[in-house]
Amino acid sequence: MLGRLTAALPETPLLPTAELLVGMSRHLSTYGASQPKADLAQLEFAGRIFELALRLRGSGVSTPERVEALGVSAGISKREIRREFLPTLEMLGLVDLERDGERAIKVVSEKIPPIDDLYQRADSVLSNVMPEPLEMMALTILRTTTIMPITISTAKEECAALGPEDLARRAIEDLESLHLCTRQRSADGDEVLFNPNVWAVDKDHSHAAMQAEDGAVRAALSGVLEEVAATAGMPEDAIQSGDRKWVNYAVSQGLLLRSIVTTLGGQERAFLFSPHMGRSVFDAPTGADPSGHVRQLIGSMVFARRFASNRLFAPTAFLRKLVDTGEAGDASNIGTDYSMLETAGIVRVEPADRFKKFVLLQADVAEEAITYLENSADGDTTSGALQGQRGYRHPEAERARRLVQPSREAAPSPSASQDILAALRQEMGRRRYDR
Repeated sequence: MLGRLTAALPETPLLPTAELLVGMSRHLSTYGASQPKADLAQLEFAGRIFELALRLRGSGVSTPERVEALGVSAGISKREIRREFLPTLEMLGLVDLERDGERAIKVVSEKIPPIDDLYQRADSVLSNVMPEPLEMMALTILRTTTIMPITISTAKEECAALGPEDLARRAIEDLESLHLCTRQRSADGDEVLFNPNVWAVDKDHSHAAMQAEDGAVRAALSGVLEEVAATAGMPEDAIQSGDRKWVNYAVSQGLLLRSIVTTLGGQERAFLFSPHMGRSVFDAPTGADPSGHVRQLIGSMVFARRFASNRLFAPTAFLRKLVDTGEAGDASNIGTDYSMLETAGIVRVEPADRFKKFVLLQADVAEEAITYLENSADGDTTSGALQGQRGYRHPEAERARRLVQPSREAAPSPSASQDILAALRQEMGRRRYDR
């Protein structure tokens, strides 16, 4: 049964299972004890396994006390380290443990692989921690509603192979209680689910979700959405995962954002962005680029790299120089190809030694654009998303935050509340009749 459950959660480039598990564990750590949190306890444990593995990686041979100190930075107690986490890491082949005659751990030798290889252990971790069907449903729904809004019936269909419908309903309720899923009712009465940390809560997503009830449509749309989400400023002509009609449909429904770069010579190129840009699966939106200036600058840099007559081979380095010195460039096409950046007030074009140069007017826009270009599939960095994904916070900052921020509370889901009340009635009846 467990093998079927883990196999039912396909890996995707946009939301690798390992990232989801770590993000989920960090998200749950901000909540106090509650029924929704208890429902997802094994997922939280799986994410914390990755947390500890990341801290252990490269440490070589350690004493248990050193591992305990590393665990404290992830909010893991000494007792949990010795009794649960180290034995689990040993079973996963990530550490070797040397014990004394009384079976007490004396030496911990880590053998944790590179980050990309650690990614591939997600299914093994899930198999080891043995999540309940409800937990796998919650993970499936979270991933699907992050990629795109879906109807309630689609969510149940996605979970059909994992267990009964009542568990799917409870998984949805748990995600709602934990602020990872929102239910929206359209004017026609259709109920739609989406991740409120990614998709705008003030927009009607019902039409897109209804269209995606068709499995073929959903597959086509999700393929396009994931391809664009992997690269900030994907040239529209470069889309490989779907027909242009799906791109146009996604743009019309707000599932993708399109930015146009037009030169004075009449050349025009379209670049695509995901609403995920600047947003996290697990945190309220920040830096979502409401003006579109960041997208415009990224699109212009991708244009300069791939399509300009005088190509720019290192756009990230160019932007860094622009931020550091306030100006950059000395090329003729700066005066002809980037008028939209000047119109938007992002830069000003001025004479340079030989041709034209940019003078930066909006440093915050350039700094944010650098972040996305570095993290995109066309950037200079390697994967490393486990350590870089937005759910992460520096351990010291996390501890400081917890000192001043009380635990959030997640109200029990309606179905769980009914179960609790039924159990209380049964217990009261047993006591009344002394059974």
